[in-house]
Amino acid sequence: MIGNTSNFMIRCSVVLIALLLIAPAAVAQKSKRKRAPKTQPAISTQSNPPVSEAEKKQLSEAAAQSRANLLAASTAYRESLERLLALQKQDEERIAASIEKQRQLLNLGVIAKREIEENEQLLGAARSRVAETQKQLGEVDHLVAEVNAAEELAKMPPAPLGIYRSAGLLVRYVGASRWALGDFGKVDAFFRLKFGQPLPVSAIGQSGTHNRLGFDHHEAIDVAVHPDSDEGKELINYLASQGISFIAIRGAIHGSATGAHIHIGPPSKRIISN
Repeated sequence: MIGNTSNFMIRCSVVLIALLLIAPAAVAQKSKRKRAPKTQPAISTQSNPPVSEAEKKQLSEAAAQSRANLLAASTAYRESLERLLALQKQDEERIAASIEKQRQLLNLGVIAKREIEENEQLLGAARSRVAETQKQLGEVDHLVAEVNAAEELAKMPPAPLGIYRSAGLLVRYVGASRWALGDFGKVDAFFRLKFGQPLPVSAIGQSGTHNRLGFDHHEAIDVAVHPDSDEGKELINYLASQGISFIAIRGAIHGSATGAHIHIGPPSKRIISN
């Protein structure tokens, strides 16, 4: 009995000693985990430095040079289109004159009607080429008008939502509605209902002319109406009532209606720098 008690006391002593040795280590380890510093994200206190007057002047000169380059490229492109148009019209007139002669021969029974029909198809193709070139000329005129309008816009204070801003050749309106090319249908429907004809669109989205001259027109529509015409006034009032942004441009230069149109959507931007 005494032996068993002695053994029991020895085992208890061993367990107690082990606990005394393990406990401090565990407490120390737990303490280390509690005191481990938390990693805080770095907070940048740097801010963009203000633009100096010299930098502002440099940016202004660069913008003016880019505008001059774009206008020069537009002028050169327009001249090439005018030369092409002259040749296309000559071709159209030649085919039309040939058809007139053939009709006289047909009345005399000299030729078959099939020969005239072939030339009439050629005449249709020639007229399509003329119309396409004339369309491209209109796009160039509108683009030049928008480049000049962009210069005027840059001088104007930011336009608040729902407020007209007018300066010289243009009227600027920033609407609260989100515009997308898919909204074209409702504008066209309004115009058809009001005037009994389709909306006279000269450019919808990005065209070959915009690509060639490096102008971003992806989200915009150009409508070939003068802002001061009855159609233009009604269209402007409708766009404003729907909260649709637009720029109404009276022409490329003062005193001329060349390039006059209503640009629906965000302003176009330059996408290629010379």
